Amino acid sequence: NLADQVKSDYMDYSMAVLIGRAIPDLYDGMKPAQRRVLQTMLEEGLQPDKRYVKCARVTGLTMAYYHPHGGCYGTLVNLATPWNNNVPWIDGHGNFGSSVDGPAAERYTECKLRPSAVDLLLQDKATWETRDNYDGSRQEATRFNTAVPSVLLNGDAGIAVGFATRLAPHSLRSVVEATKLACKANAKPADLAKARETLIPDFPTGCDIVRDEQLQTYGETGSGSIRCRARVEATVQKRAGRAKDREVLTFTNLPPATNPEKIGEQVKDALEKGRFDGVAEVIDESDLTGDRVTVVAKPGVDSGLLARQLYAYTDLDTKYSAKTLVIDGLKPVELSPVEVCQKWFGWRMERLEIQFQHELDLRETRLEVVMGFLKAIDKIDAVIKVIRASQSPKEAVIELVSNRTLKFTSAQARAILEMRLRQLTNLDADELVSENAELDQRITELKVLIGDKAARTEFCFTQMGGLAKRHGEARRSQIIEPPDALEVGRQPGQRRSAVPSKPRFVKVDAKKGLVTQEKGPRGAMVMDRTEKLVLMTEDGTLRKVPSNFKGPISTDYSPVALAKRESEVTERSYLTVFILEGQLKAVVLSGADLCRANSKGKKWMPEGAEFHYFGEGSYTVPWVSPRKKKVELFPVNVRKGRPGAKGQKVANVEDVKLGAG
Repeated sequence: NLADQVKSDYMDYSMAVLIGRAIPDLYDGMKPAQRRVLQTMLEEGLQPDKRYVKCARVTGLTMAYYHPHGGCYGTLVNLATPWNNNVPWIDGHGNFGSSVDGPAAERYTECKLRPSAVDLLLQDKATWETRDNYDGSRQEATRFNTAVPSVLLNGDAGIAVGFATRLAPHSLRSVVEATKLACKANAKPADLAKARETLIPDFPTGCDIVRDEQLQTYGETGSGSIRCRARVEATVQKRAGRAKDREVLTFTNLPPATNPEKIGEQVKDALEKGRFDGVAEVIDESDLTGDRVTVVAKPGVDSGLLARQLYAYTDLDTKYSAKTLVIDGLKPVELSPVEVCQKWFGWRMERLEIQFQHELDLRETRLEVVMGFLKAIDKIDAVIKVIRASQSPKEAVIELVSNRTLKFTSAQARAILEMRLRQLTNLDADELVSENAELDQRITELKVLIGDKAARTEFCFTQMGGLAKRHGEARRSQIIEPPDALEVGRQPGQRRSAVPSKPRFVKVDAKKGLVTQEKGPRGAMVMDRTEKLVLMTEDGTLRKVPSNFKGPISTDYSPVALAKRESEVTERSYLTVFILEGQLKAVVLSGADLCRANSKGKKWMPEGAEFHYFGEGSYTVPWVSPRKKKVELFPVNVRKGRPGAKGQKVANVEDVKLGAG
């Protein structure tokens, strides 16, 4: 059945995107492409103390061994850039770009692993969870044995079929501390509350985080809008001569994914629209030390109010929409940060048991061999006699095992045959005795760790504490209380500016459809800097522009039918009369509808209509019919409409003779 087949294929595709591409794993925090890049680098020996190699080599081998779906250079770059990660896994050398610029091509850049990747992710390779790679030639890791809940460290985003995730980054020290609180034996509600308070996101850019209800919601559910603000520092710019000193606002530690170049564009747009005033210059001073935007204020400006306006109208204050959706086994789950730590800890206990059992098997095997060496040294003459009497190595093993005096095991007998003569010296014998004691002690410790969950918990917490001390850093993002809000809404004509606003003198050429800015009030319209001008032309163009607008109103330079302040237009209604398809039509437009236009403009007459202007006197429009007496059309009889409406038919044009005026 076609429907069943399509459903089955689409589900397979959906799961492949969900699990094999877009959503990170709960337990090691990796997407498949990221995991494959790191595994390739480990297997190629790109250790922190080794030399750098070309990124093209790493990406090429990754595609050859594990990832044939396409290039993974972007994945490698994301794992290396410090402005994207609290704990970068890759040490990049060369031009890896910036928060705005892209990196150089992979043939020019180099990389190797960072110590953090080796210590936190890539330990105990022998006990990784693995599967066959795409062609069955290698074993590919499906999950690393991470020593901390790394899914919370660096943040990530992904869009799958029907699912999306956006993980918020956290400090390594905060994650370790919260895990200890939430996962200790007999954790109390107070411990869980403290863990939630500890797991406040920490962004690599170091932006401030506002403590509000959404932040609390994120801590409880894993989803919420985290309000991020750039930090600001005010200084005074000294100027020579008669020039007045100016205050300078320097914004650093920008919110994540904020383009400093875009800040300047947003300030310019806000100034053009009259949202605020008082800015003399905006400078992007970003460099290798980080992103930085400087705003130079005009003399006499209230810098505090200007800063609040900049926060209100630009990305200097923005929200990070977090959603903690991860893959648990083969299922997407949405968890809170504390629940992530708890689930990871349960998995970690199981993995530690497997790792300790694997190490125990190796240690017991080695102990058996060391004990055989010691016995062989003690009875070296008998051993040599047996070996010399044997015809082949296989026969020698059998004789050493079956000899009643020696009684070696098969493993000991094979090791003795491969033993070098130098191991018969007293020095090597002493080393074997010391190694034997160490193995005995470690085996005892491993048996305790395997059999006692409390011992494993203590080991896990101790290990995490050491890693946090070595690779963790102090919080970058500071928690601040909600700042004073700047009311964006305002009444028409009400000023809100950082500097006392001088009026603008605007002149409208009604015949040419042009707006100009004048130096004085003579013959001009006096407007507040924050006021808007509503313009209507006879070709049907309707625009609402800021007070500093100048230029043609419409592309056809059509005559102007209406040019008034927004505050004047809002409270009125306008009767418009036009000819459409041989009929005289009329419609009443409310001023509020006219003021909903924007600076780009829109059509207020239907397509193909011809406008007739009767002046701004009475709302009475006289017209004469050849078959009737003089009639007056009153606006009460005309239905209201919206810009673009076809209007109400008044008469056929061929029957109407328009009166004077």
